[in-house]
Amino acid sequence: MITRKEKTANWIIFVVLAAFALIYLVPVVMMLLGSVKTQAEASAFNLALPSEFHFENYLYVFEKGKILNGYKNSILITVPATFFSIVFGALAGIVLSRRKGRLSTGIYYYFIFGLTITLQIASTFAMLKVLNIYGTYLAVIGLFVALRLPFTVMTFCSFVKGVPREIDEAATIDGCGFLRLSFQILLPVMKPILVTNIVVSAIDVWNNFMIPLFFFGSSKNWTVPLTIYNFFGQYQRDWQYVFGALTLTILPMLILFLCLQKYIVEGMVSGSVKG
Repeated sequence: MITRKEKTANWIIFVVLAAFALIYLVPVVMMLLGSVKTQAEASAFNLALPSEFHFENYLYVFEKGKILNGYKNSILITVPATFFSIVFGALAGIVLSRRKGRLSTGIYYYFIFGLTITLQIASTFAMLKVLNIYGTYLAVIGLFVALRLPFTVMTFCSFVKGVPREIDEAATIDGCGFLRLSFQILLPVMKPILVTNIVVSAIDVWNNFMIPLFFFGSSKNWTVPLTIYNFFGQYQRDWQYVFGALTLTILPMLILFLCLQKYIVEGMVSGSVKG
């Protein structure tokens, strides 16, 4: 039974954490309010309510900011990059966690080492030129998959170690091959870490600025962050439009995170315990 002292301590912790959460929410609220204000009101950078809500600011951003083209390019990159990084990472994590030996251990640490390596712009640029895929969706998607794999493999491998081997053995006796075992048996069991990786990978790819900037040769392929950057350069004095553009940028990933947040917490906790 929880004592009065423990209840008081829990409430104090809750209040402190809520205060920290509010600090992080201040810029978000300022952005949302600023997106429906006039130019003068938005330039004040405060949390005051607008004298009149100007939702037509969003219409202006859509018409002048080429946001829809940015959305299209971001979706064409984010969806396949997230999908392939999850599929390859899950399969690699299952194999590496189930097989014992120096080779498996060496490959695992090879992926872990990838977490510490930064992207080498010059050599990657030269390689894409040699392969004749520079400036294509294939090149950018491939780079994102390669960059996301180390984290994905590590988390899946850690989670699978906590799944009883008896599940594999029972499925094998019933005639399941490796792919069927992975996709129909193990992945449903690994739903928390699966969803966690989907959200983390999608947010990382969607918000990435540098890779599309360096490896897309044309502005017609620019993603949402690059589109917003270009829009800000043209309308840096019109903060109501800048706030509107930023709101449209974070909205898809915010909705994704809010819908799947319970799985994210469960997946991160489970992976840390079972690893």
